[in-house]
Amino acid sequence: MLKLHTRTSYLLIAAIAVISGCGDKTAEADKQDAKPPVRATIVSTIQVETSTLEITEPSVGALESIFKPEVSAEVEGRIIAGHAKAGEKVVIGQLLVELDTEDYSIAERGAKAEAAQLTALHTNQQRTVNRYSKLLEDKLISIDRYDDAKAQLDALEEQLKAAQERLKQKQRGLTKTRVISPYTGVVDAELASIGDFVKVGDPLLRITKIDKLRARLPLPETLAPRIARGLEVRLVSPLDPDTVIIDKIMEIRPIVGTSNRAIDVLTIIDNPGKWQPGASVTGTIVLEKRANAITVPLASVVLRPAGKVAYVINDNIARQQIVETGEYVSGRVEITSGLEGNETIAVNGAAYLTDGAPVTVSNSN
Repeated sequence: MLKLHTRTSYLLIAAIAVISGCGDKTAEADKQDAKPPVRATIVSTIQVETSTLEITEPSVGALESIFKPEVSAEVEGRIIAGHAKAGEKVVIGQLLVELDTEDYSIAERGAKAEAAQLTALHTNQQRTVNRYSKLLEDKLISIDRYDDAKAQLDALEEQLKAAQERLKQKQRGLTKTRVISPYTGVVDAELASIGDFVKVGDPLLRITKIDKLRARLPLPETLAPRIARGLEVRLVSPLDPDTVIIDKIMEIRPIVGTSNRAIDVLTIIDNPGKWQPGASVTGTIVLEKRANAITVPLASVVLRPAGKVAYVINDNIARQQIVETGEYVSGRVEITSGLEGNETIAVNGAAYLTDGAPVTVSNSN
């Protein structure tokens, strides 16, 4: 009886062990069949819109004075005073330089005396002719005598005219000893000093006109086919960074620079006040404007085996959309095909997406 009970116990224990082993295998199979949860990628998004796209080309150039006239001596003489220094502003009519006037004063006085003498002779001869005219009417003198007196009067009249013109010339020479500024601008250089003897045509000062300036902007020769007169250009100078001048290209230098292989575009502007010749200027040339263009942030376009793609977000699912790109402007890229302009696309986090991946939108733009 005891042996039977012992055998039964052994069978019971074996059955429990078999059941336990089956339970463990079932649990392990269930664990293997269970899939790990899919994590959603956190992305930021933007709504795609259309706008006007400007294709621009920046250039750093220089401001130039259109006119740099040299003020020269119109008479010869020794410089006795200078009233304008380099860097000073001058206006039309301002006294710049004085020359010695002694020789011209003497010449003027001599011309005045000659004119006065001939005036007296002319006046006296005029009285003689008037008297002879009355005598001729009364037939008290011959007509030949009257004609001689009249000829002398005519000769004196011409001599007096010549003397008066010489007087004007001497007076003009005297006034030219005071060199007056014919322009408004800034004295760029003093070309003669006090004590120098200058002749007619010798330069005294160089004046730079600053009311109008020329902006010269170099551009790569590769842009030559796209550059044309009339293109919009925006100019900014570090002398007055708050002032922006919008103008158009007026001239294009026809020769490519041998030192830098660049072409120069030129435009003439009115000085806004603080700009100076020789200063640098930054120009932005608008090469083209495209209406209804689609541009998106660079981070939203990623490279995949299929090509360049953007991920369109619908119901928190990313759908791959193949796109073609155009111009790159200020951290954005133009989409020429693939997007219509009303989609919501991923920006930050787009590089980690695949087609059909779930996403969590955070910080949507």
